[in-house]
Amino acid sequence: MKEGLTRQRATRPLTRVSESFAEFFGLEVAGSAVLLLAAIVALVLANSGLSEQYHEFWKIEIGFAVGDWQFSETLLHWIDDGLMAMFFFVVGLEMKREFIAGELSTPRKAALPILAAIGGMVVPALVYTAINTGGSGASGWGVPMATDIAFALGVLALLGSRAPAGLKVFLTALAIADDIGAVLVIAVFYTEQIVLGWLAMGIVLMLVLVALNFFDVDEPLPYFLVASMIWFAFLHSGVHATIAGIAVALAIPARARTQPLEFVSWTRLKLQEIEDVDVPGAHVLDDPAQQNCALEIRERARHVAAPLQRLEHTLLPFTTFGILPLFALANAGVTLVDYDLGRLLLEPVTLGVFFGLLVGKPVGIAAMSWLAVRFGAADLPAGVRWRHIVGAGLLAGIGFTMSLFISNLAFRATVLQAEAKLGIMLTSIAAGILGYLFLRVFGDRAEGSQAGATKQQVS
Repeated sequence: MKEGLTRQRATRPLTRVSESFAEFFGLEVAGSAVLLLAAIVALVLANSGLSEQYHEFWKIEIGFAVGDWQFSETLLHWIDDGLMAMFFFVVGLEMKREFIAGELSTPRKAALPILAAIGGMVVPALVYTAINTGGSGASGWGVPMATDIAFALGVLALLGSRAPAGLKVFLTALAIADDIGAVLVIAVFYTEQIVLGWLAMGIVLMLVLVALNFFDVDEPLPYFLVASMIWFAFLHSGVHATIAGIAVALAIPARARTQPLEFVSWTRLKLQEIEDVDVPGAHVLDDPAQQNCALEIRERARHVAAPLQRLEHTLLPFTTFGILPLFALANAGVTLVDYDLGRLLLEPVTLGVFFGLLVGKPVGIAAMSWLAVRFGAADLPAGVRWRHIVGAGLLAGIGFTMSLFISNLAFRATVLQAEAKLGIMLTSIAAGILGYLFLRVFGDRAEGSQAGATKQQVS
């Protein structure tokens, strides 16, 4: 019995990680449908009789003033620089969780998705650069480097058992590693000018967050107040404000104030106290002692989860179903009727994005994965075959959200943005369809299941 209890306790962390991944996967899949709907609505509005009103709406100025000092931004900038900072904050929380207790928590586990992500960023950038060298769109090499995790997992979910569980985890870890790369690209290569005073202020405020973490402050309000000031400092520093979201996330505590078993023991005492003071037939309001015990249990229960977990659990639905669809609604509306579509399709930027994502992504991911396994740096996940890696590479070619975001930073000219966004949307559709069909045809569920079972028997 003791041995069984020990085994059960040993599997609890694995169960928690599995449940956390299942919840994350489900939200991302559902969010992809809402994101797609928002993109379609944006395209329809931008190419309808409401096109002018659509574009003018996002130019509305919103701000506030304190005495003679005032601050205002267009609605589009509030979304791209403000709300997307919240999205990047959640991405940062996911990154930290994965590095502490997820698929990136050990060098061996992290090797395959990280190396695959590097290949999936470098090769697309090279393909794009080869097509756009010396041209007006040369600065857009970062656009085809990104992967949209929501859409990729959404397509993967349609495959059911033809997509091994290990492939879903691999693609998720790869997309998170890809996000890390995208953030570095934005911070290093798409920052035009650094204002050292504001940057120094942001760094000092980051040290305040580190101090809050060090002293085990786990209430969200102090972090929110300091994070708001960091965002404002980064916004004026020249470093893109969304980078503040990632930086703040890394300072959020990942330790729980109360350990689960400690909470269980303490709660048993409180429940016994409720039983001891119970007066049969009395109204609940006549027994404040019971109510106080219940309130103490509720308050203590909050601290069983780490602040990182609480914030991610609270904000993930908000970013998935609110911020990302709003971003798509504001940024995916390309007015194609203003251009010669045939000519637009053959422009170097459009072709660079198309071939970078559709060819560069799967080639880079598959090649780096093969090299990592070939030289013993990593292993393929259980039940995953090389055909699955190629299929995942195709799905990683869905660059939508992050690619749109980088295109806004890379290009100032409207026509270049139109070319890039057309390439992004066409490629995302093509990559989703090809990835689905490839895995549908070659992702033999029987072989995948049998391979996973065989590996378990051998081990």
